[in-house]
Amino acid sequence: MARMWPLLFIFMLGQILMRLNGNAAQLGVTASLSIVDSIFFLLFFGGASWWTFQPLRQSLAKSVHPDKSRRFIEANMVDFPWRALKAYLVAGWAFAAYLIIVISLTAISGDYYFSWRMFVALTLNFCFGAGVLGPSLAVAISIVYSTRLRLNMSRQGWFNSLLDDEHSDKHITSSAHRPWLVSFVTGLLPTLILSLYVWLALAGNDIEEHFILSQAMVLLVMSVTSSIVLVLSITRTLKKVTASLETGLKNLANGEFKALVPVLIDDDMGELARGLNTAMKGLQERENLKDSLALAAEIQQGLLPKYEPVIPCYHLKGFQQTCYSVGGDYYDYVKLEDGSIWLIVADVSGKGYPAALTMANLQAMLRGLSTLNWPIEEAANYLNEALCDTLTAGRFVTLFMGKLQPESHSLVWVNAGHVPPLLVNQTEVSRLEASAPPLGLVKGMHYEVARTTLNAGDTLVAYTDGVTETSNRYGNEMYGEARFSQWLRDQSDAPLSSLPESLLEVLTDFGRDDQDDDLTLLCVRREK
Repeated sequence: MARMWPLLFIFMLGQILMRLNGNAAQLGVTASLSIVDSIFFLLFFGGASWWTFQPLRQSLAKSVHPDKSRRFIEANMVDFPWRALKAYLVAGWAFAAYLIIVISLTAISGDYYFSWRMFVALTLNFCFGAGVLGPSLAVAISIVYSTRLRLNMSRQGWFNSLLDDEHSDKHITSSAHRPWLVSFVTGLLPTLILSLYVWLALAGNDIEEHFILSQAMVLLVMSVTSSIVLVLSITRTLKKVTASLETGLKNLANGEFKALVPVLIDDDMGELARGLNTAMKGLQERENLKDSLALAAEIQQGLLPKYEPVIPCYHLKGFQQTCYSVGGDYYDYVKLEDGSIWLIVADVSGKGYPAALTMANLQAMLRGLSTLNWPIEEAANYLNEALCDTLTAGRFVTLFMGKLQPESHSLVWVNAGHVPPLLVNQTEVSRLEASAPPLGLVKGMHYEVARTTLNAGDTLVAYTDGVTETSNRYGNEMYGEARFSQWLRDQSDAPLSSLPESLLEVLTDFGRDDQDDDLTLLCVRREK
């Protein structure tokens, strides 16, 4: 009840004004009766206050284990304005009825002059003051209290959840309705009652006119005082709510997505707070995903060769750029015990995590097969069977796999649906065409090998379709194999190590951006 001191202040103000203007004496209201009225006021509104706040007190008493009582406390918080309105309306109208009966009986039994006009004026005053102003102020003060309580609980770190809308009463808390309610309580309704007072006073005698106009003064003062209290209460609530929203927006702008906005009130501003929390939770999940992607990219980079092997008479260079943090392109060099080396370029259909997982699986199988020293056609057959069993429908892997034998300068290779690597010599550019479908599509395939001899100065470039399918800035033309072949001819005398960087510059000038397909190169040049 201590929080409701504005109610007691306005009630006492009304009693003082009635004593000053003589209406209390006119009705025979003694000081003793005024004290009794004050006691009943405390009983009615104190009881309503106790009933209103009791569920919150019980909830907070159980909040030693907040996770267990959280939903119970939240439900009471959301129901709190509606519960307060019901309690204070009952208390206000009950107290108004008490005042009307007691004061009227006192005036009548004391043989005081008490006409029906005076009775109507007194009844209107009591009904408005106790039945309308009192509950309105009490609800406003209760909302201020609940707002402060929610803010304190949010600072303890466990009342930031998104509250349900099921129990909230939009007619009480909606900011769109709030100005109209305040205007009705402190403006329109008092004006109508004052107009009725004027009509009653003009139609009555001198005693009635003095009494009614005095009551009008009491009503006017109480109405103005109550409007000040209401405006102050609403302003305090709005300051807390807007301050929390402003803090939330600053956190959003600064990328601090873990600091949720407390839902201080269940109106459209509460909906805004819920929306901010939803946005920040989504952004936080996105940040967490970025961390996961960064870790996945780091892991995937660890699967690629960290350096080129040193082979007499040969120079090797690999390069990869993914359009996402992780991708499905793969290249590798695997040295065998007999001194030969596997050269591998693969492209997993799709992008992102699924393709990266398939790529990691492919890398693990290839590394395992390299220890068995199988012929590459048998390795390709095994890979195809394994991928047919593991890949989902519609997914596949294109693969170029060559076995370079430095002593004989021969390259034995298999092309399973991959874009043809280009072999560049002094006179022409040859294509190492695919002779079989990609891996993972048809079970029981038997891949056949082809053999190519590398002469001094020859350059072999195995790549993925991210090179030739790069689109120009207008999106109406691809870079294409013809341009790529011509560029390779022009680079025949350039150092092999500079090819990836030079090609990337050319593709960027042509129109490539970060959203284009993954790009992978594996370059081999026989020096002499």
